[in-house]
Amino acid sequence: MNDSQSGSAVAAGIALILAPILALVVKAAVFPGWMLFFIVMASIPLLLGYALQIVVAANGMLRTRGVFQTMPGRQRGILAAWITSIGILLVGIFLVDGGDDGTYGSAFTVLLGTSSTPGGEQLSTLLMLASALLWIGGWLWLVVEWIVLLAQRRSAARAAQAWPGPAAQAYPGGRDA
Repeated sequence: MNDSQSGSAVAAGIALILAPILALVVKAAVFPGWMLFFIVMASIPLLLGYALQIVVAANGMLRTRGVFQTMPGRQRGILAAWITSIGILLVGIFLVDGGDDGTYGSAFTVLLGTSSTPGGEQLSTLLMLASALLWIGGWLWLVVEWIVLLAQRRSAARAAQAWPGPAAQAYPGGRDA
């Protein structure tokens, strides 16, 4: 493994941890309203998913012996981490919200100057739904890749213990990881 591969895993791990927080900050800073209230009400499943995401990032990407640092096929998981991180950021940018005062919009509609207009709301909602698919699909893909790499590492470790010949050298983490 070279330093750029290690750096890409670390960058993806940091993005996994920071992107949801940044998305929430962007959402809360522009149009905090009823959608933000619903997000808070649905916070238990969101927090559980975020906690698992932190575990994947910390153990799989930020550790030097993490599976996204050492195992073959790790690039798929790193790509999934970037997709879910970008997806959640885009959801925060495109999520239309508003309060009881009749104004509504998203960070996107504010940038376009189309806040509180049906056209701006429709476009932003469409882009938010596409972003939500990226976010959730990327998250599911990331978790599957993490589980697969953990299983492959466990299988390679068992093979190395059963026969400490070439299998021990082929296993990137050695016998003790």
